[in-house]
Amino acid sequence: LSATMPQAIRQLADQYLSDPAQVSVAPQATTAERVEQRIAMCNNAEKQALLTLLLRDGFAAKDMDRVLVFTRTKHGADRVVKKLWQSGIKANAIHGNKSQPQREKALGEFRQGNVKILVATDIAARGIDVSGISHVINFELPNVAEQYVHRIGRTARAGAAGVAISLCAPDEKAYLRDIWKLTRASLEEIALPEGLAAEASRVNATVPGEREAERQERREHSAEQRRRFPPRKKAKVHAPPRGGEGHKPQAAKPAGGNGNRRRFNKQRRSAG
Repeated sequence: LSATMPQAIRQLADQYLSDPAQVSVAPQATTAERVEQRIAMCNNAEKQALLTLLLRDGFAAKDMDRVLVFTRTKHGADRVVKKLWQSGIKANAIHGNKSQPQREKALGEFRQGNVKILVATDIAARGIDVSGISHVINFELPNVAEQYVHRIGRTARAGAAGVAISLCAPDEKAYLRDIWKLTRASLEEIALPEGLAAEASRVNATVPGEREAERQERREHSAEQRRRFPPRKKAKVHAPPRGGEGHKPQAAKPAGGNGNRRRFNKQRRSAG
């Protein structure tokens, strides 16, 4: 059973299964009807500040109850949580680097409402089944379009309404196009809040150790991009075989060099 079936997994299954039957409850590209989908176009340097403002204003206005935030990498999830705590916003992270007790504790606090914000990666979030999630925020757009459907499906359950907000940077527009091609959903663009630049300057102030975490995050993202889009191998240009058409064989050089010439001249003088 799977909530999503990416094309790569489907091709892998076809290699090992003979004429498999597929039972689908809903089309793969179907998004929840009661999810209000929004998008905010911003720069990468503004994302953390924008997330902070959205959460602060949303909880102050009591529009948000429980919020599930998605990142692409494990280090990215930890960095988002760390920055939120620095801004006075309680949040937990759940991903593959966390131990089982740590994941259970984070999920338990989120389910009970003690911590209302949970930051997760796609793989770790597959085991999350929590009711009452009012908002899903895509801090980073998924690089697999089907994951977008899976992410926003965590809200608007059991007849409730929900909101999905995606933060899209210029280098993620290709992911956004893939999502639109798959879902054909219309995303309402929201205006950036006032004071975003000042908040970004405050939030992005680095502390010791953060630069290395950022570099590690970029390395993970680059490795993921190389895995998904491997470079094309250049075709090898083979040289024409020796002796082929248009090839002029070179005359073999006599062995011995000038030594043979000296012996030949000596024999001529002796004969004379």
